[in-house]
Amino acid sequence: MSKKEVVLVTGASKGIGEAIAIKLAKENYDVIIFGRDVQRLIKLKEKLVSLNSNTIYFNGDVSNEEFVNESINKIFEKYNKIDAVINNAGIAHFIPFAESNLEQFKEQIDVNLYGVYNFSRAVINHMIKRKHGTIINISSLSGKVGFQLGTMYSATKHAVMGFSRSLMQEVRKFDVRVVAICPGSVVTDMILNSPIHPKNSEKVLYPEDVAEVVFTTLKLPQRALISEIEIRP
Repeated sequence: MSKKEVVLVTGASKGIGEAIAIKLAKENYDVIIFGRDVQRLIKLKEKLVSLNSNTIYFNGDVSNEEFVNESINKIFEKYNKIDAVINNAGIAHFIPFAESNLEQFKEQIDVNLYGVYNFSRAVINHMIKRKHGTIINISSLSGKVGFQLGTMYSATKHAVMGFSRSLMQEVRKFDVRVVAICPGSVVTDMILNSPIHPKNSEKVLYPEDVAEVVFTTLKLPQRALISEIEIRP
């Protein structure tokens, strides 16, 4: 069993997930990374190993239950535990609803919601048995309020909030924590390449800001839970 805390980060190829992985490696965690861009995962693994993290990576689709379960089993075989899961993987199509199609909606549901379900379901019994563990879901302020061009995306993030709040109530009695972190606009490719990119650069957050909040949440004693956090510019 790893002597360090073992933390799994999805959507780690870039942006918020990459920043979280680097921050946690610097803070002496063993970080397991998931993503779709294998070249970026390899590069990130090298970075994390240089920070003394015993890192492995998995390249695949978070909405694929079989892939997730097989990956989690491999992690248990190697580390014998998972202390925390950071469900960060997410996608968005910021377009007028009248121009949208069902496939775009399904794609966002697959990653933003089914991905959260798959990883949470794969580790929850392990955490309950150990009476130890943290699931952090990177939601969004759009999981609390709607906004133009975000009808589909906001719907998935509202679902993540309902999921997080309900699961938290189920498992807190087992000393398992479920946290929803809700950032505003963050400077990532998803935002920079979208029509909702704020024109005022002072009105945005950076991935490192979210990473700091994740670390702050994890380092709290297991008896302490901040169930929801809003991060605003």
